[in-house]
Amino acid sequence: MKLVIILLLCHMLYCVDVDKNTFSNYKDVKTQHLHIEWLLNLNDKVIDGSVEYTLKVFASQLTEVHLDIYKMNILFVYYPSNGQVLKHHVEYDPIQSEEQGDKLVIELGQAYKYGEIVKFRIKYQIGEDARALSFMDPSQTDDKKAPYLFSQCEANNCRSMIPLQDTPSIKFTYSATVITQSPLINVFMSGNRLQTQKFELMGNYDLNSIANIFQFELNIKIPAYLIAIVAGTVEERSTGTRTAVISESKNIQKYKDELEDLDQYVQYLEDYIGEYKWGSYKIVILPASFPFGGMENPLLTFANPTIIVGDKSGVSVAVHEIAHSWFGNTITCNNWSNMWINEGFCVFLERKGLKTLFKDINLVHVNSQVGNNEMNTLIKEFNSSQDDFVKSYASLHPKTENHNADDSFSTIPYERGFQLLYYLEKQINETRFQQLLKDWLQEYEYKSADESDFYRFMISWLKVQLSAEEFTTVKKSIDNVYNKWIYDYGKPPIEETFDNPASKDVLQLANAWIEGKGTKPQNYQIFDGFKSNQKQLFLSTLSALAKDITEAIMVSLEDAYHLSDLRDAELLFRWYALSINTKYAKDTTNLQKIRAFVGVVGRMKMVNPIYKALNKETATQWYQENYAFYHPLTRQSIESIIKSKTIII
Repeated sequence: MKLVIILLLCHMLYCVDVDKNTFSNYKDVKTQHLHIEWLLNLNDKVIDGSVEYTLKVFASQLTEVHLDIYKMNILFVYYPSNGQVLKHHVEYDPIQSEEQGDKLVIELGQAYKYGEIVKFRIKYQIGEDARALSFMDPSQTDDKKAPYLFSQCEANNCRSMIPLQDTPSIKFTYSATVITQSPLINVFMSGNRLQTQKFELMGNYDLNSIANIFQFELNIKIPAYLIAIVAGTVEERSTGTRTAVISESKNIQKYKDELEDLDQYVQYLEDYIGEYKWGSYKIVILPASFPFGGMENPLLTFANPTIIVGDKSGVSVAVHEIAHSWFGNTITCNNWSNMWINEGFCVFLERKGLKTLFKDINLVHVNSQVGNNEMNTLIKEFNSSQDDFVKSYASLHPKTENHNADDSFSTIPYERGFQLLYYLEKQINETRFQQLLKDWLQEYEYKSADESDFYRFMISWLKVQLSAEEFTTVKKSIDNVYNKWIYDYGKPPIEETFDNPASKDVLQLANAWIEGKGTKPQNYQIFDGFKSNQKQLFLSTLSALAKDITEAIMVSLEDAYHLSDLRDAELLFRWYALSINTKYAKDTTNLQKIRAFVGVVGRMKMVNPIYKALNKETATQWYQENYAFYHPLTRQSIESIIKSKTIII
């Protein structure tokens, strides 16, 4: 009987929501620590790498370790203790090699038992094929002095710069040595930079060719996708007792001024959710080719310069990335089908912080309405596909098996996930839900989880906290919608509109423009007094009504607000996409401004809607013009958009 119970428990362990986007045998052996060593040759766009692995065996017997790799040259594998070279081979599949990479199989030469520690090293080389990395020539940088390098590992792209268990299910500590060949190059990583050299070099180098050796260490366990590096003529400026801004020197003062309140943003979130445990918080303003608004690398958030508007209206991105310090970095989704465990919770916490920042809950609700509009547009778009995988992207549990997990990324896990938590808060009440989230963080601190883990925790927590009668009522209100909210492809079972006074005038003005058919509404000038997020809501509302917008309306809108010349990229990309969709965009209006925009902004949120709106011929031409500028992930996304288009004769 005991054997049956043990077998059942083992079966349950292996049948949880596993990560289908890793080739590693992470159930049998788990990474405990990585030590990375990189020699950067930025001129030739090559990195010579070595990694030492410390792994723990969780199988009864282990003879092989399987790691994820993507387009890298594995030179050799060996035991550092005795120099023994280990056999290895790569399992290659033509389709998956492009989509997700390959499986590196390492034969250990002996059998290891449960609980034993395995240590070995890999020597390898990577270059421009590493889709996590953007190698930039000096001409592509702001300072124009030296090459520049930055990484973007989320979702499963770390395997293109390090052979490893590239799954958010596995968390480990790491350390790193980065060797540079130019004295102009400064380096930061998502770890604490050490002031003195702590780690011996694993490789033999020509000391005459070495300019600097940088070393880093992070003793909090993280998943692979949070390893990050930036290298270039970058410098750091303090913005407070525990925060700082990093960028090239040309614009660093402007960035520092815009982000001078970073300390306060951290405090706002601490006041709601608890202590920030990561030490310092630094944000790097990267070149404009960075494919996202922000990336929550611990101690080293990456951000696109489009968040720097001049009036601090873009700082909500910084608040969002700080919020990831709790949701995403402390508790992490255990696979990319559960990304909402990162992003939905993060948006929820972000908006608690924005409530303090804005000092007006109505302005926070405006953000939710903008997100709601974008979510509903995507739900409609995904459901129009004939591909069931694409349809699933409308849910909180997209299908990712045998696909690049990046394909499923969208606004859905952010906004649909946020709305589920917003609904749960209303059922449980605000004070209780705040405590539930704090206890959830404590229970799953530095662990990975999925939607069933959260559900079980929540129900158990409520059973203790509520009376039997109230528990029955609340549980029923949750059970009626929870699985539908996560797994259904349609709109959420409970539709939240977030109606509020701050959006009333916005929506009335948008409708007045439609009804006026080109005549300016009597109160059209109130637009100038709107906050940035209200203007975003105005434009997203018009986009939803694009079929009713005539050329006369577009001409009048441009005349009234000079929308094509705005500085705020959050507004520009919405107006530009609307211009194309309504056929207002021409050489005589703003088509060339749009063309210029996609050549200087690489943020996928902003360029993808424009490429979706363009015809195939124009999209292809513009993409080819800007290929060298775009990050590999942006290229991948735009190529997918162009591939889906039909040629219009």
